[in-house]
Amino acid sequence: MKNIFYKIKKEGCVLRGSYTIEAALIFPFIMGTVVFLIYMSFFLHDRAVMKSCAYQAALKGSLIRTGGGDMVREAEKAAAYNIEGLLLMTEGLQTKVSLSGTEIRVSYSGMMRIPRGILFMKIAGTDGIQVEGSGSAKQKDAIEFIKKTRAIGGAVDSITR
Repeated sequence: MKNIFYKIKKEGCVLRGSYTIEAALIFPFIMGTVVFLIYMSFFLHDRAVMKSCAYQAALKGSLIRTGGGDMVREAEKAAAYNIEGLLLMTEGLQTKVSLSGTEIRVSYSGMMRIPRGILFMKIAGTDGIQVEGSGSAKQKDAIEFIKKTRAIGGAVDSITR
């Protein structure tokens, strides 16, 4: 029986076919790692965008002084406008705005689909990963904030003199 690894002579050196087989075994692992890193970067990007946009929308809503309903409407409008066109892989985006006392909270959630050819098993019973991001802001009274800032500044000045 012939040897399955043929020796090839080329300009005085001997090449073995075993390198080809080793590369064929290692290459899928390397490509899988590269694809995993790409999808992980998409996930982290979308989550960071969601958190940033949610915080910006909550801040915008917290600036409204006419009442809770107006705060929620302004935050919903800002939440829809801020995130438009910024997500790379997340689909089915849902926005939730809630108000409790003087704190307004904006949350986003969506599904990042993973093609079936990339992963051979389903993750947690679905074809994707849930991506979520939220942000909150408290309504502040500008006059009280200025008074406290001046009081702290006066105390620092008296200590440093």
